This record gives sequence, C-alpha cells and structure tokens, in this order.
Amino acid sequence: MTVKLTLLAALAALPTWASLPFTVTTEDATAKFSGAPRIQAFSFAQWKGRWVFIGGRTSGYHAVGGADAEFLRAQANRHVWVVDTTVEPIRTYSAPLDSLPDSLLPVRDQWASTAQLSFQDGDSLYIAGGYGQDHQGNWQTYPLLSQVNLPLLIEGVMRGRIPVGSIHYVQSPLVQATGGELVKLPDGHFYLVMGHNFTGSYTAFQGQDQKNRPTVSQEYLDEIRKLTVTLSPTGVLSVTLVERFRDQTEFHRRDLNVTRSLSPSGMGLTVYGGVFTPDQLGWTKPIYLRPGTQPVIDANFEQKMNGYSCATMLLYDSAREAMYTTFFGGISQHYWDDTTRRFAPHARIGTKADVVYLDGLQWSDQISTIRRAEQTTEFVHPQSLPSFLGSDAVFIPAPDVPRASPDSEILDLKAIVGKRIFVGYLYGGIRASPYRFPYTRTAQPYNSGTVPTKASDLVLKVYVQVP
Repeated sequence: MTVKLTLLAALAALPTWASLPFTVTTEDATAKFSGAPRIQAFSFAQWKGRWVFIGGRTSGYHAVGGADAEFLRAQANRHVWVVDTTVEPIRTYSAPLDSLPDSLLPVRDQWASTAQLSFQDGDSLYIAGGYGQDHQGNWQTYPLLSQVNLPLLIEGVMRGRIPVGSIHYVQSPLVQATGGELVKLPDGHFYLVMGHNFTGSYTAFQGQDQKNRPTVSQEYLDEIRKLTVTLSPTGVLSVTLVERFRDQTEFHRRDLNVTRSLSPSGMGLTVYGGVFTPDQLGWTKPIYLRPGTQPVIDANFEQKMNGYSCATMLLYDSAREAMYTTFFGGISQHYWDDTTRRFAPHARIGTKADVVYLDGLQWSDQISTIRRAEQTTEFVHPQSLPSFLGSDAVFIPAPDVPRASPDSEILDLKAIVGKRIFVGYLYGGIRASPYRFPYTRTAQPYNSGTVPTKASDLVLKVYVQVP
C-alpha cells in the first residue's frame, strides 16, 4: 500500500502536460490584421492562403434576460469577408449580402445567421442551417444547405461583389440545425452531428420558462444524420438521408466540438463536449464514429476541460498511433489548478434570481489536449491564452505544415520532431472578462449571464514544439 501511495503522490507532482510529446504556445499577431472582421460563430474556409468568413455575429455572447439576449439582425455579420494572407501587408476585402439578388433571398438570410454547420470540401464550402433573424424580422433555424465555389467567390469579393454563379442551394428539413457540426468522411457522405432547431425569440423562450409554445420552440436533434449531397452537371444541389444514428440521452447536445480523427483503422469523426445535460452542465463522454460502423460512446473517459464549442487543433502521431485534439479556451466545467495539481470544478452557486449566481460553466483561458490511443487521457498546457478566448473561434492551420492525411486539417506530428514551428492562427470568437479587477481567476467572478464579452479583437499565432 505504501508503494502505491508513493507512486500516486509522485504522479500527482508531475505537470499535467508531462506525458505529451509537444507543447503549445501563442504569440500576439493582431497588428497584422487591422482590417480583418471581428466576428464569432461564423463559417470559415481557406483557399490558397485566402481566408473566407460567412455569417456569425459582430457582438459578444448573448446575455440572459436582457436586451442583448436576442440574436438581432443588426448584430449579424452581413458581409462576406476575404482576408488575403499571401501579400504583405495582409489585405481584407468584403462584399455585402444585400448585393445578392432576390433569387438568392434564402441564401441572403442564411448567410447572415449564426452557429451554422459548415464544412470545406476541396474548393467548395458547404453551409447548413444556422439561426437568425430573416429579412421579415422572424427568428428561425434555416432548413437550407448552400454550396459556394471558393475560387469564384474569392475573386468576386476581392472585386467588391458576390458572384451569383458561385452559389447553389437546396431547402430541406434534413439540414435544419444550429449549434451542431457538419463533417465529410472518406466514404463520401456528410454527417450532420447533433445541434438543435430553435424557432422564435430567445427572450420570449426565457420568459416562458424555456417551455415550447406555438411561436417559440426548441427541439434537439438527438441524432447524427448520414447524408448524401450531390451537385448535378446542371447545377442542382440535392441532399438525401442515408441513415440516422439516434440517442435521446448522449446525443442531446449542441454547441459541441466535432473533429475528424485518425486511428489505425482510418479516418472517422469524434464528438467532444456540448451542452446541456439534465442538470444543466456539459456532456463529458466522447463519441466516435467511423464509416460503416455504429457510433461508440467512450464510457471510460470524462472530459474535464473546454467542453463548449471552441477552436481546435488536430495532430496525429503515426509512430504512437495517437490522435491529439487541442482545445483553445472557450467555456469549461473545470480548470487546472497548478497549485494542487488537479482538475478543479468551477463553482456552482445559487440561481438566476439570487445575488450570487454561478452556473458551473466558466469562461476559460487554458489550453488542453485530449490524446486518444490505447486509452483516452487529458492534459493542460503550461502556457495559458493571453485572455479568456476561443469560444466560437477557429484554428486556421498554416498551409505549408505537413498533413497526416492528404487534404485534411490533421497535422503530422512526425514532421515537427526536434523543432518549434508556426502551425497556424487562432482567429475570431468571443473574448470574455469573467473576473473583476485585477481580472484573474482569484478575483471575484461576475454572475453567470452578466459577464462582459465582445467579438474577439485578438489574432494569435500558434506554435508547436516537439523536443
């Protein structure tokens, strides 16, 4: 018994990142992007060093029970943006959605929505769903899948217009979702992963104790939908259902992270985190899905950190057959306490009606990594972010970093051995100030739902170092 306790004590004394084969650090690169948009919860793609942003919001996190609780059209990103990183200085271009003709009115509305589900497939960006206020002032989750040719779109926006011929769309309830994710796997199918369908005013929904009414309702999808998406030679976009994977308990998630992942069995997808459990906290068990198989829930692991939608970086080590998913900030149920060498839960105190109200989900400035190999383990990096960032942001991989799988966003860890290299940017999302002066975790926190936030004004360069 003494030997076991001594060993446990020794392990507890190790840094939580000690078993990781790499470290992550960041540097402020904001000055290079003075003209770039400040937005969060958008769709993103990049083509030959040019970044494309569609949708999202120009404000911070929606508050609870106040004027800012609504997802107002006035706070929607109503431009398509192109940031050209191939030139020095970096240049930014935009074109207004209002320039689209009435024949593309459904797209015009959808592209101004927030929390869309999107996926880049080669030179095409697919956008599904999204929630927002349409041109008539109605709030809805859009039953729309749109596809845009990136080279044509970029060329047009750099000339101040959105080329009509670059866009195709189809309306279908199969893609009516917000706060979920869209992923394409090597079997050629798209997978629409969870999320919810929200209709009506958010303030009204809160006012009726979050109960569904004819004009205001919320329905979780509770499923993963396997879809076939095709574009005919004549330009007709179509979407059909192949299969549903349904679970009204573990799949009852939104605002989650879904990533493609590698293993010795090939490419699949992994679902991390999301909200809300029946006790109004975050989901903790990952879900794995490979083509031709049923989803598998990892019952032997519980994610502690960064469970809300945030920027993620993917690396694969073929020598160790290990997949590494790194999460940048966001919202977390726990934090790493370096003094006690443990994951500590954020405080959960009171209700919305009380003087002090903390819901147990707090904004995070920490960077964590989940390693999936023979078992699943979680680590926190020694360097934190410079602010409480990452929620509804993106990690943009540098194009010249070798990939572990062709045409994927998964970086090859072997190519970094013995180096410290720049691997990409952390861009957009929400910047929060959850603690009062002096703004550190030891200061008094703001009540949940009253935290000052804004669309992030920081752009960070991300470096990975492998000894």
